[in-house]
Amino acid sequence: MPVSIIDDVMTDKITLHGLGFVQVQLQGNQRLHVWHPELPRRACFEHSAIHDHRFNFTSRIIVGTQVNHCFEIVHHDAGEFVLYLHEGARTTGGGRPWTPDGRADLVPDGIYRISAGNDYNTQAYQYHRTEPGGDGRVATIMAKRGEYPAGAHSTCRFGIQPDTDFDRFQWSRARLWEVVTDVLLGQKVTP
Repeated sequence: MPVSIIDDVMTDKITLHGLGFVQVQLQGNQRLHVWHPELPRRACFEHSAIHDHRFNFTSRIIVGTQVNHCFEIVHHDAGEFVLYLHEGARTTGGGRPWTPDGRADLVPDGIYRISAGNDYNTQAYQYHRTEPGGDGRVATIMAKRGEYPAGAHSTCRFGIQPDTDFDRFQWSRARLWEVVTDVLLGQKVTP
């Protein structure tokens, strides 16, 4: 029986995310995501950036340009990617377990560039990869629009070991807020 992930939400208000952004928990099922070129990412990032979510969401770009790569999934035993299910209690580094859950090919299905002031919508379980455009400084507000019980997946190219130990707490809160301020206000601020 799958472990419930609903009762194990991220309680820290500001953390790193292995996909290369700062995540700030906001009220109303919203998150502020802030990309900056100096932020660490999981070691296997170039092989594991394609993922899905267990919720629908709308994301509003507030700084910069977001580039969203969409993919169709084709499940088969010899797929180029291993699917990893994220269910269960969070680890000490703040992430979820990576449980192998089959293989698949991920077929490109469009690239979208969304600039500041615009929104985009993503459906639960739609595979995508998101990256910052321009100088690598982007900020978005993501609002959850409906959650589903099955866990989300990350993918990693077959033969590449996923970075299951990425530490979401490796930078201090003060340092993370400096990054947020730099991107949102366009200036360095010392706490």
